[in-house]
This record gives sequence, C-alpha cells and structure tokens, in this order.
Amino acid sequence: MSLLSGFKKGDKKALEHIYLRYYKRVYLLSLHFTGSPPEAEDLVHDIFLRLYRGRDKLSDEVPLEAQLVRIAKFHILDTLKKKKNIYVTGFVSELQTFSDDEDSENGIIYRKKLLRAMEALPAKCKEIFTLYRLEGLTRGEIAAYKNISVKTVENQISKAIRIIRKEVESM
Repeated sequence: MSLLSGFKKGDKKALEHIYLRYYKRVYLLSLHFTGSPPEAEDLVHDIFLRLYRGRDKLSDEVPLEAQLVRIAKFHILDTLKKKKNIYVTGFVSELQTFSDDEDSENGIIYRKKLLRAMEALPAKCKEIFTLYRLEGLTRGEIAAYKNISVKTVENQISKAIRIIRKEVESM
C-alpha cells in the first residue's frame, strides 16, 4: 500500500509520515508569506488539518507534495486576505477619525481622494491592485493565485494606477 493510498484510507501512520516529511516545507512557505513564526506555525496546523479533511479528494495522478503546496498557498493567501480586509477596514475608520483631528488639510484631502479612487476601480482590477500594493504579493504569486498570466496581472496593475491617478487629479 502506498503512502497516499494509506493516507486516503485514514491510516494514522501515513498521516504522521506525511506530516514529518512535509512539515518543514509547509512551515517555510507559511513563514515566507507571513514573516511571523507563530502565525506560520498556526497556518501549518490548519493546512495539515485541511489536507486530512480533504484526503478523499486527493489525486493519485499528481504528486502529494504538489497537492499539499497548492492547498497551503491557497489557505495562506485566503487567511492573509481575510486579515488584510480587517486591517484595511480598520485603517479606513482610523483615517476618518484621524482626519477629524489632524491639522494638515492637504494630507487629509489627498488620502480621502486616494481611498475614493481605489473604491472606484473595477472589481478585478481592484482585487489585483490590493493583492499587489496592500498585501505585498509579487506579480507571479498573484498570477498563480488567480490562475491568470503574469502579463494580465501587470496590465491590471497598470490600469489601476492609471485610473487612480486620473481620479485623484480630477477631484
């Protein structure tokens, strides 16, 4: 019985072997995206739990490591995306509170224009721009995550910058 087939049948030894074999790879991937060892550790456990829960859906045709890395990347990006949305929402409300108290009207006006311009972006363009500028993903990482070409990512980023620039200047 192969490691994958044993794992798919719920064999605890197979699970242990997979965990020990791929732990470091998944941890380093998580650490690369988060920059935080404790957060990376939490993600590793979540990823292996997700792998275990979806073990019946694993393909016998694709190497287990490739499937695990794919699951890990999507889980990491989804987790970071949720955290960034919380952060961005908090940032916007902080910015609005800050704008009431701040002396520099020019800075406040510019920030408000920038936020309004970002909200006006088309959905796909806004999502790619957010992944790139706010979440710090590379063009290649975005392309892999969205399953699109790097050129498409570059075009969407350029389009976003053009629209934002135009919107801010016209306000």
